Amino acid sequence: MQPGSELEGSFIIYNGIPFIYSAEWFRYAIYNDPTWDPTTLSVQDAANAASLNPFNIETWEGDISPFASRGGKLLTYHGLQDGLISSDNSARYYNHVSSTMSLPSSSLDDFYRYFRISGMGHCGGGPGAFSIGQSSAASSGLEESRNVVLQMVAWVEEGKAPETILGAKLVNGTVVGERKHCRYPRRNVYRGPGGYDDVSAWECV
Repeated sequence: MQPGSELEGSFIIYNGIPFIYSAEWFRYAIYNDPTWDPTTLSVQDAANAASLNPFNIETWEGDISPFASRGGKLLTYHGLQDGLISSDNSARYYNHVSSTMSLPSSSLDDFYRYFRISGMGHCGGGPGAFSIGQSSAASSGLEESRNVVLQMVAWVEEGKAPETILGAKLVNGTVVGERKHCRYPRRNVYRGPGGYDDVSAWECV
């Protein structure tokens, strides 16, 4: 797990109790054994799951050229404080596609963009500017610049690829700060002079 995700993951990952979804997955999808004990989880169990890969659940194909050649656009985001699934996994997949297809980021940008959302938990929530329009509960408006779904539509229908994703920090439904989240492999660097909730105080480098 990533540093910074501890609070988000404390009630599920760090509570000393096997995570129910993982336990059920091994019991029924991997071993077909409802008596399997998740406290015995080992590296060999992980290897068995990877070997079986039921229904291609790993979705680890690095060559997505058929998708790209049809004009497909892939926009992914991941919260950097995700307490369930490390956002390092999303970077791993992006880099896997890059190396498999022998394409640098400048070429992947044509059809695949990945955004790291600082201060976002698992799909939403968290102490940062997590509201990017990913749900009705995490929406700060229907302007294209404030809504990741509308940015996706604009990319597909008008060819306007998103350079950044604007996120809002919400407190009781009120926007109290904003941040432009960078597309990978760029990262946000604080430049000042404003406060950390000032969108102009950060730069993608």
